[in-house]
Amino acid sequence: MATALDKYADAEPHWDYPVVIESHINGVRSKEMNPNTPVGYDEIAEEAIRCWEAGAGAIHAHNTSFDLLGENAFKDYMRTWEKVLDKHPDITWYPTTCNNLRLIGDEHGLEHVALLNEHAHAEIACVDTGLTLFATHTDDEGYLVGPEFGFNYARVGRQWRMLRERNVPMVYGVYEPGHLRHAMYYVNQGMSTPGSMWDFYLIGDYGLTATEPIGTNGMKPSLESLYYYLHMIEEAKVKHPWYISIWGQGALDDTHILRRAIELGGHIKTGLELFYDPARNPTNLELLQQAQEIAREVGRPIATHEQARALYQLR
Repeated sequence: MATALDKYADAEPHWDYPVVIESHINGVRSKEMNPNTPVGYDEIAEEAIRCWEAGAGAIHAHNTSFDLLGENAFKDYMRTWEKVLDKHPDITWYPTTCNNLRLIGDEHGLEHVALLNEHAHAEIACVDTGLTLFATHTDDEGYLVGPEFGFNYARVGRQWRMLRERNVPMVYGVYEPGHLRHAMYYVNQGMSTPGSMWDFYLIGDYGLTATEPIGTNGMKPSLESLYYYLHMIEEAKVKHPWYISIWGQGALDDTHILRRAIELGGHIKTGLELFYDPARNPTNLELLQQAQEIAREVGRPIATHEQARALYQLR
């Protein structure tokens, strides 16, 4: 019996824009997980510059502590980004969110983003449109342990309002299909900002932060998962571009998924924020170059820095 996904499986390669390949250079993973993970202000700055100069369409980075909020988070970012911007004042980059468990009252979690937008050329923002569970390990009896991450309707609404007021493109972090439906509501109400993007998280056995194969959230890295997300955004009244992020893949060979996304007109997020395989320790540069090589094999042009900014509709 035919399904709505068959047309994606049968589709010939096609695209209407060069592929943007971003480097997501760090996150909550540590040097113990991969010694090539940049930590500290100088290492993060050097890695951002290295990947930008190697052709990354944009750089996404965390600061040195996910627990910092507001002005404190902004000041921590600036200790890295003053160095980066001194060398590449026009670099396209964007920060992450924060530890939602530390928010109180009307805090929405992107207060630091507004400051970075004003003072550090951060012209794009992440919006994680929902709550999810991050399994990190198991207890002595084998039960899963991990925090709740994300933002409820009220906080997402306040984030969305702030970014609309600033006309900042949003990267919708789609951890689960429900996250997409949440963002879809605003998109279909005409409340998205120009240059916004879908980011489909495909989550492997190590999840987003675990060092054991216990990934328990999100859609698995597969062509079927990709096709399902593409089917879902057919309902969008604004046709925003889309990316894929493959997280915690372990021994999974994800090159066929990257290839298919590139063939079907999507864009790629890669880097050590996403990658985890206990048997491999690549660098951010190696992961960027792998995706660039796949694009060359497909025959799709790789976006220049200027073309990547145009896709985000940045001036």
